[in-house]
Amino acid sequence: MPEKKGSRAERELMRMLWQRGYAVVRSAGSGISYSPDVVAIKDGVVLAFECKAWKKREVVIEEHQMQKMLKWAQRSGATLYLAWKYPYRGWFFIPVELLNRRNGKYVINIEEAEALSYEI
Repeated sequence: MPEKKGSRAERELMRMLWQRGYAVVRSAGSGISYSPDVVAIKDGVVLAFECKAWKKREVVIEEHQMQKMLKWAQRSGATLYLAWKYPYRGWFFIPVELLNRRNGKYVINIEEAEALSYEI
């Protein structure tokens, strides 16, 4: 079930970015590959998104997964964001360099996400 919710959120993010003038693509099986979930390009600017759609109070991304995405972003010249869809609060876009490091993982809670979220 979580995979369906995640896929739905990724497609919603794609529609939202498309409506804002971005060319968008979703990476199939992104959790096991090097690439982020969604990539958006507009006027030569490349944005990459690791999407999470859940109601937990924090998002945790494993070190190995983040390192793969950071390498992909570096090679592509993309800016990498966590795109977190939280129920009844909407989307939060946080540059991954603003995530906290804890026990070898990248972590952010909902209050921090609200305070640090960028407009896309």
